[in-house]
Amino acid sequence: MSSLAYPRAAAGRPRARGAVRDALERLGPDVLLGVVTLALATVLLVELPGDFNVDSWLALVTGREVWQSGIPHHEVLIALALGHSWIDQQWLSQLASYAIYLVGGLGLLGLVDVVLLVGSVGGAVAAGRRLGAPFISVLVTLPLCVALIAPSREVRTQTFAIPLFVAVAYLLARDARGPSRRVYWCLPILVLWANLHGTVTLGAGLVALRGATVAWERRHSLTRSARAWARPLALTVGAGVSILITPYGLGIIGYYHSTIVSGALRQAVSEWQPITSVPISTAALLIIAAAAVWAVGRSPSRSTAWERLALLALTVGSVSVVRNALFFGLFALMVVPVWLGIGEPRTDQHPAPRRALINGGLIGAGLLAVLTTGAVTLARPAAAIELHFQQLPLLNVVERATHADPSLRVLADERFDDWLLWRDPKLNGRVASDARFELLSSAQIDRLENVFSVTGVNWKQGARGDRLLVLDRNYEPGMVQGFLAEPGARVLYSDAGQLVILRSASQAADG
Repeated sequence: MSSLAYPRAAAGRPRARGAVRDALERLGPDVLLGVVTLALATVLLVELPGDFNVDSWLALVTGREVWQSGIPHHEVLIALALGHSWIDQQWLSQLASYAIYLVGGLGLLGLVDVVLLVGSVGGAVAAGRRLGAPFISVLVTLPLCVALIAPSREVRTQTFAIPLFVAVAYLLARDARGPSRRVYWCLPILVLWANLHGTVTLGAGLVALRGATVAWERRHSLTRSARAWARPLALTVGAGVSILITPYGLGIIGYYHSTIVSGALRQAVSEWQPITSVPISTAALLIIAAAAVWAVGRSPSRSTAWERLALLALTVGSVSVVRNALFFGLFALMVVPVWLGIGEPRTDQHPAPRRALINGGLIGAGLLAVLTTGAVTLARPAAAIELHFQQLPLLNVVERATHADPSLRVLADERFDDWLLWRDPKLNGRVASDARFELLSSAQIDRLENVFSVTGVNWKQGARGDRLLVLDRNYEPGMVQGFLAEPGARVLYSDAGQLVILRSASQAADG
């Protein structure tokens, strides 16, 4: 028996090689889309140290809190909201971030973030192709969409929600083109999303919109049959109920009100400002929107009512809030190439000679680049990532001052506050504020804005009680000069950009 096994094994190898060759030939020009996606992953991995920023440290700080103490209900980290109600809507993605850190450090956390983001881009490309988008249409649209997606590359909890957006959008687009029970998978996805990130409201809106379009499509049968209401009601009502299934129950509504409706939050956080604050994103959005309008006007049958309304809603949402541009870009990458229909494949096309060899070479080169940069990322020392912007000597000065005087309260620039909390848990409850502006009242946000922008005669009132100041002189030159001019102010640390000032007790008490 053993002598007969060798010929079969030898015969199996050519068949396996033939199967691989056939698969590579069938991929055709789609390989180029894959290579572009792999190139994006390579660039993001190379630039990874610069992508750890404010929200990265916030995710780790809050994730550690969830890991050690369970799902929080009262604020324990910042002084301005200490003891107040804390609806930690992102608890699951924060917990996942901290767990990934425990397993592989900052390098693995950054690698997972890149995989989720680039995987979502690849998923949107694949979704567009499955919906019928020609290769050329996708290739033309891809760079514009990447220009909208790339600014959101910071390592953060939002990234965990991006693949869910792609999945929900694809299921809804497929359902709009051919109704199927698979669309109900959107509801459990929303439940998971509701515990990962607040952008679930966007996904729920798209699902509810699909329910509304289904009702319109069935408007003639709704008056004759009660069963006709089942599908539109399941999607519309189910979308609303799904985002409430969290450990906080109906209390989560207050969180969404404070983040979506709050005008103070829009003023304080750059990502909540209009897209005109980012010229490149503005240009990319306008080009895509114009192309979409042209495509619908040229051939309306290529799009569905739900797709047109969804893209319109995402366009309006992105114009008013720049952080939504990421989701506009992913959705546009999925549907606009279908509408454009540029480069429809010819039925008489035959595989080009050596296509399998060329495709294999391109895929191999792309994978090699990603694997190499991924390995470098995992091997990179944590300090090379963490201290890309922050400075260890600054941390040492803050720790010495706060440990020597347990009553000392810290007011830090947003680039430092969550990082200080991450590096020194003893600062819990002693740092004035951090990136979670939704925990603060509008008056508190205004006072902080006045301090950092040196606005108003009594601008220092927002720093009342804060003796230790951790500032960036390049971003707050007026604030730095104002506090340095105070009687009794001492500079504990200073370099080209960063500064630690100890105020006198009397000055801090007066504000």
